[in-house]
Amino acid sequence: MAEADAFPAALADTLAQLLPVLGSGRAHPPFAVRQDGEALLIPTRTYYDRERLVACTRLPGDAGVLALCLGTRHHDGHLREACARQLLQQERAWTVPFVVHLCGEYVLEIVEVIGAALPAWNADALARYLRENPAYLATLERRAVSYWNCYYRRRYPAWDSYPGRKAMAALRTLALLTPR
Repeated sequence: MAEADAFPAALADTLAQLLPVLGSGRAHPPFAVRQDGEALLIPTRTYYDRERLVACTRLPGDAGVLALCLGTRHHDGHLREACARQLLQQERAWTVPFVVHLCGEYVLEIVEVIGAALPAWNADALARYLRENPAYLATLERRAVSYWNCYYRRRYPAWDSYPGRKAMAALRTLALLTPR
Protein backbone atom coordinates (compact mmCIF):
# COMPACT_ATOMS: atom_id res chain seq x y z
CA MET A 1 0.00 0.00 0.00
CA ALA A 2 1.17 3.49 -0.70
CA GLU A 3 0.44 4.97 2.72
CA ALA A 4 2.07 8.20 1.59
CA ASP A 5 -0.93 8.76 -0.72
CA ALA A 6 -3.32 8.64 2.24
CA PHE A 7 -1.91 11.73 3.95
CA PRO A 8 -0.94 15.28 3.01
CA ALA A 9 2.57 15.57 1.57
CA ALA A 10 3.63 17.65 4.57
CA LEU A 11 3.53 14.47 6.70
CA ALA A 12 5.80 12.42 4.41
CA ASP A 13 8.87 12.54 6.69
CA THR A 14 6.92 11.51 9.79
CA LEU A 15 5.19 8.74 7.87
CA ALA A 16 8.51 7.50 6.49
CA GLN A 17 9.78 7.14 10.08
CA LEU A 18 6.58 5.41 11.24
CA LEU A 19 6.26 2.78 8.51
CA PRO A 20 9.33 0.67 9.42
CA VAL A 21 8.09 0.50 13.02
CA LEU A 22 4.55 -0.32 11.91
CA GLY A 23 5.74 -3.09 9.63
CA SER A 24 4.28 -4.22 6.37
CA GLY A 25 0.63 -4.76 5.83
CA ARG A 26 -1.63 -5.28 2.92
CA ALA A 27 -4.63 -3.11 2.18
CA HIS A 28 -7.82 -3.12 0.18
CA PRO A 29 -8.10 -0.66 -2.70
CA PRO A 30 -8.34 2.95 -1.57
CA PHE A 31 -11.09 5.52 -1.78
CA ALA A 32 -10.23 8.86 -3.34
CA VAL A 33 -10.96 12.20 -1.68
CA ARG A 34 -9.56 15.72 -1.70
CA GLN A 35 -8.46 17.69 1.31
CA ASP A 36 -7.48 21.32 1.02
CA GLY A 37 -6.88 20.81 -2.70
CA GLU A 38 -4.67 17.75 -2.26
CA ALA A 39 -5.74 14.37 -3.69
CA LEU A 40 -5.64 11.53 -1.15
CA LEU A 41 -6.04 7.77 -1.60
CA ILE A 42 -7.09 6.24 1.71
CA PRO A 43 -7.25 2.46 2.16
CA THR A 44 -10.67 0.97 2.82
CA ARG A 45 -9.13 -1.73 5.06
CA THR A 46 -5.66 -2.41 6.41
CA TYR A 47 -4.14 -5.59 7.82
CA TYR A 48 -1.28 -4.46 10.04
CA ASP A 49 -0.19 -6.62 12.94
CA ARG A 50 -2.48 -5.59 15.79
CA GLU A 51 0.19 -5.34 18.51
CA ARG A 52 2.55 -3.31 16.33
CA LEU A 53 -0.25 -0.95 15.34
CA VAL A 54 -1.36 -0.44 18.94
CA ALA A 55 2.24 0.25 19.97
CA CYS A 56 2.57 2.80 17.16
CA THR A 57 -0.60 4.61 18.28
CA ARG A 58 1.25 5.41 21.51
CA LEU A 59 4.11 7.19 19.72
CA PRO A 60 4.33 10.89 20.50
CA GLY A 61 3.15 13.63 18.17
CA ASP A 62 2.04 13.14 14.59
CA ALA A 63 3.48 9.61 14.33
CA GLY A 64 0.99 8.30 16.89
CA VAL A 65 -1.86 10.15 15.22
CA LEU A 66 -0.88 8.76 11.81
CA ALA A 67 -1.04 5.27 13.31
CA LEU A 68 -4.47 6.04 14.78
CA CYS A 69 -5.67 7.10 11.32
CA LEU A 70 -4.44 3.85 9.78
CA GLY A 71 -6.01 1.99 12.71
CA THR A 72 -9.44 3.40 11.83
CA ARG A 73 -9.13 1.40 8.61
CA HIS A 74 -8.01 -1.86 10.33
CA HIS A 75 -9.91 -5.07 9.57
CA ASP A 76 -10.66 -5.61 13.29
CA GLY A 77 -13.76 -3.59 14.16
CA HIS A 78 -12.85 -3.40 17.86
CA LEU A 79 -9.49 -1.88 16.97
CA ARG A 80 -11.16 0.52 14.50
CA GLU A 81 -13.45 1.70 17.28
CA ALA A 82 -10.60 2.13 19.79
CA CYS A 83 -8.57 4.11 17.27
CA ALA A 84 -11.59 6.23 16.35
CA ARG A 85 -12.24 7.12 19.99
CA GLN A 86 -8.63 8.24 20.40
CA LEU A 87 -8.59 10.05 17.06
CA LEU A 88 -11.59 12.13 18.13
CA GLN A 89 -9.36 13.60 20.84
CA GLN A 90 -7.23 15.14 18.09
CA GLU A 91 -8.10 18.28 16.18
CA ARG A 92 -5.67 17.98 13.29
CA ALA A 93 -7.38 18.80 9.99
CA TRP A 94 -5.64 15.91 8.21
CA THR A 95 -7.46 13.38 10.41
CA VAL A 96 -10.87 14.45 9.07
CA PRO A 97 -11.04 11.98 6.13
CA PHE A 98 -10.46 9.07 8.48
CA VAL A 99 -13.17 10.19 10.91
CA VAL A 100 -15.75 11.04 8.25
CA HIS A 101 -15.35 7.70 6.50
CA LEU A 102 -16.44 5.96 9.70
CA CYS A 103 -19.94 7.46 9.31
CA GLY A 104 -20.45 4.93 6.51
CA GLU A 105 -19.45 1.98 8.72
CA TYR A 106 -21.57 -1.12 9.20
CA VAL A 107 -20.36 -1.44 12.82
CA LEU A 108 -23.07 0.48 14.67
CA GLU A 109 -20.97 1.16 17.77
CA ILE A 110 -18.44 3.07 15.65
CA VAL A 111 -21.16 5.08 13.91
CA GLU A 112 -22.66 6.01 17.28
CA VAL A 113 -19.30 7.21 18.65
CA ILE A 114 -18.56 9.31 15.57
CA GLY A 115 -22.11 10.68 15.25
CA ALA A 116 -22.14 11.81 18.87
CA ALA A 117 -18.80 13.58 18.53
CA LEU A 118 -19.32 15.32 15.18
CA PRO A 119 -21.23 18.42 16.27
CA ALA A 120 -18.39 19.53 18.56
CA TRP A 121 -15.40 18.16 16.65
CA ASN A 122 -13.20 20.22 14.33
CA ALA A 123 -16.10 22.00 12.61
CA ASP A 124 -14.05 24.25 10.29
CA ALA A 125 -11.92 21.40 8.94
CA LEU A 126 -15.00 19.19 8.57
CA ALA A 127 -16.90 21.90 6.67
CA ARG A 128 -14.03 22.46 4.23
CA TYR A 129 -13.57 18.73 3.67
CA LEU A 130 -17.27 18.00 3.16
CA ARG A 131 -17.71 20.83 0.67
CA GLU A 132 -14.67 19.63 -1.24
CA ASN A 133 -16.08 16.08 -1.49
CA PRO A 134 -19.85 16.26 -2.20
CA ALA A 135 -19.95 13.06 -4.29
CA TYR A 136 -18.08 11.18 -1.59
CA LEU A 137 -20.53 12.45 1.05
CA ALA A 138 -23.43 11.22 -1.10
CA THR A 139 -21.74 7.81 -1.37
CA LEU A 140 -21.38 7.62 2.42
CA GLU A 141 -25.04 8.45 2.82
CA ARG A 142 -26.08 5.73 0.35
CA ARG A 143 -23.85 3.29 2.22
CA ALA A 144 -25.46 4.22 5.54
CA VAL A 145 -28.93 3.65 4.05
CA SER A 146 -27.82 0.30 2.68
CA TYR A 147 -26.42 -0.89 6.01
CA TRP A 148 -29.55 0.29 7.82
CA ASN A 149 -31.76 -1.55 5.35
CA CYS A 150 -29.69 -4.74 5.43
CA TYR A 151 -28.68 -5.04 9.10
CA TYR A 152 -30.55 -2.60 11.31
CA ARG A 153 -34.05 -2.02 9.92
CA ARG A 154 -35.66 -4.32 12.48
CA ARG A 155 -33.94 -2.57 15.36
CA TYR A 156 -34.60 0.91 13.89
CA PRO A 157 -37.80 0.60 11.79
CA ALA A 158 -37.73 4.30 10.90
CA TRP A 159 -34.69 5.61 8.99
CA ASP A 160 -34.86 8.82 11.05
CA SER A 161 -34.14 6.88 14.26
CA TYR A 162 -31.04 5.10 12.92
CA PRO A 163 -27.70 6.41 14.33
CA GLY A 164 -26.15 6.38 10.85
CA ARG A 165 -28.85 8.74 9.64
CA LYS A 166 -28.14 11.04 12.57
CA ALA A 167 -24.42 11.00 11.76
CA MET A 168 -25.16 11.80 8.12
CA ALA A 169 -27.47 14.65 9.16
CA ALA A 170 -24.67 16.06 11.31
CA LEU A 171 -22.31 15.89 8.31
CA ARG A 172 -24.88 17.60 6.06
CA THR A 173 -25.26 20.39 8.63
CA LEU A 174 -21.49 20.78 8.92
CA ALA A 175 -21.16 20.94 5.14
CA LEU A 176 -23.34 24.07 5.20
CA LEU A 177 -21.02 25.91 7.61
CA THR A 178 -18.79 28.63 6.28
CA PRO A 179 -15.28 27.83 7.49
CA ARG A 180 -13.24 30.62 8.95
